[in-house]
Amino acid sequence: MNRRIGSIIALWSILFSLLPNTLFAVNQTAIIKMGRGNAEITYLSGTASLISKEGQTLKSLSKGQQLTQGDRIRTGKKSRIEIKLPDGSFIRFDEDTSFELETVGLDQKDRRRDIRVRVLLGKVWAKVSRLFSNRGRFALSTKTAVAGVRGTTYRMNVNADDSAVVRVYNGEVVVQSKAQMDETTAAFQQLKESKPDSGPHSVQGPHPIPGPHPVSVTEWLHILKSMQEITIHPDGTATKPFRFSIQADENEWVRWNKARDEKIKEQVEAVEKE
Repeated sequence: MNRRIGSIIALWSILFSLLPNTLFAVNQTAIIKMGRGNAEITYLSGTASLISKEGQTLKSLSKGQQLTQGDRIRTGKKSRIEIKLPDGSFIRFDEDTSFELETVGLDQKDRRRDIRVRVLLGKVWAKVSRLFSNRGRFALSTKTAVAGVRGTTYRMNVNADDSAVVRVYNGEVVVQSKAQMDETTAAFQQLKESKPDSGPHSVQGPHPIPGPHPVSVTEWLHILKSMQEITIHPDGTATKPFRFSIQADENEWVRWNKARDEKIKEQVEAVEKE
C-alpha cells in the first residue's frame, strides 16, 4: 500500500470516529426519504424571501411557513430568521444573508439525518441537535469549504469576497476545503471499488496505482474544538485553528443567538430525549 492510500485511510479513520457518516461530497444526491414540511420558520423579524437561483424574488416568507429541500432564501435589511429543522436543530440567519437548504432529510425509522445548508453570503448560527449525532450528517458549506458536525453550537460568517470565518462555542467541528473533500471522497471510493467481494470473482490484471503527489495548499482539514476559530481566505486556503477571545467575540448578534438558544433549550432537550 503506497503512502497516499495509507494517509487516506488514516484520514477517514479520524473522520468516521469523530463524525460518523457526516461528511460526504457536497453535490451528492440525498439518500434520505424526504417528508413534507421538513423545516419550519419559527422566528422572523423583518423580511425574508424565497428567491430563484438567479436571485429574483419569488415570494415573501412568514413565521410558521414550511420550507423544503432546494429552497433559496434571502433576508432583508434589519431582518433575522430562525428555522427549525426536522432533526430538532435550529439555524438562524442575520440580515442581508442568502442561503440554500440543499437537503433537509430525516429518516425516523433508520434514525438518520441528511442536512446540508449552503451559505452564499452573510451570517448563520447553528444549534445542532445531538439526537442523530451518530448517524447521518449535518453541514454548513461555503463556495470553498464545508463545516460538518454532530451535536454542537457554532457560527459561520461568509463575506462577499468568498472569505469565511467559523467559530465553535460548544462541541467539535470538522472543517475542510472542497478540494480536500473531493480528493478524500474519490480516494475512498477507489478503495471501496478495489475491495474484492466474497466468492468467485474475476481478477483484474496489473494496472498502475497513482503514487504520492504534492498536496495543494487548497487541500486541508482541521478539527475545531470549543472556543476555537478558523479563517478561510477567498482563494480557499485557511489558517490553522486558534482560540478566540470571548470578550472580543461579544456583539449584538452573538448575544441575541445565545438568548434564543436559552429560550429553545427545553425544546431541544425534549427532542433529544425521544
